[in-house]
Amino acid sequence: MIGLIDVNIKYIYGIERVTLAFYRSSGTYSGKIKGLWYPIVGIKTKTGRFTEFSDNINYILTNTTKDGSADKGWLVKSLFFGNSYVDKNLMKGFSVGPHYNKLLEIGKTLKDLYESRNFYNIDSLDAHYLNAEVFSKDIYLDNTHSQRENFETFIVDLYNQSLL
Repeated sequence: MIGLIDVNIKYIYGIERVTLAFYRSSGTYSGKIKGLWYPIVGIKTKTGRFTEFSDNINYILTNTTKDGSADKGWLVKSLFFGNSYVDKNLMKGFSVGPHYNKLLEIGKTLKDLYESRNFYNIDSLDAHYLNAEVFSKDIYLDNTHSQRENFETFIVDLYNQSLL
């Protein structure tokens, strides 16, 4: 299962509504918890190097993914699995730094919403739809920046936190 959720993120220019993508874990790899929702950047639409996202995001994914490439259909989540965890008690898959707790909280909330069947099903949600949503150039009501700008700023911040 893949999900989209709108959240408020505080930037230096104000609070903006941003669409984030998450996936529901089957609990089969890397110690992930079954049923918990983990954040993703997007979904790979072609096999090979990262070219389908923005220049900044492609750079980040190239530097956070083994061999700088991935197969078509791969859930782009490597950024959230930072290699250097200062606190070994942190659950992997929710980044490092100041966004960890909020991303984990969203993942738990999505788990609860899914299990209580409190969600809207989008039958047409596929890789292209999801990527188009998170990289949309639309400016949401009451925002000052586009979804794409806000999402990219968020991802760049996550990446910079992983370097500390």
